[in-house]
Amino acid sequence: MAKKQEPPASREELIRYLEQASGRSLRTREDVKAYVEEMAARKAADQPAVRWWQRVKTITLIALAAFAFVQYYAMDVMTQIMALRENTFFVPVSAPAMTRSALQSDSEAQG
Repeated sequence: MAKKQEPPASREELIRYLEQASGRSLRTREDVKAYVEEMAARKAADQPAVRWWQRVKTITLIALAAFAFVQYYAMDVMTQIMALRENTFFVPVSAPAMTRSALQSDSEAQG
């Protein structure tokens, strides 16, 4: 693990740090100014790795939002189902066919 570098204290240290970071020599103020303007114009979103992570973040957020919506919808439906009143239905059941035929045969035997 790399040690954390302390910020440069003087102008000379700052210029050496910028030369080391940029990989070029900065001899004049115009060189330093041109380098600083170049860095200011560069955007992090232009780098492929940043674009890839931005896309991953967007897809993850969309997926989580969709999951949250489905979960909310399911909870809403379950709550509505639980709020329904209980209905009891009485269904008349006819006598089984064997019992009826046995009764009919008894009545025929008596009559």
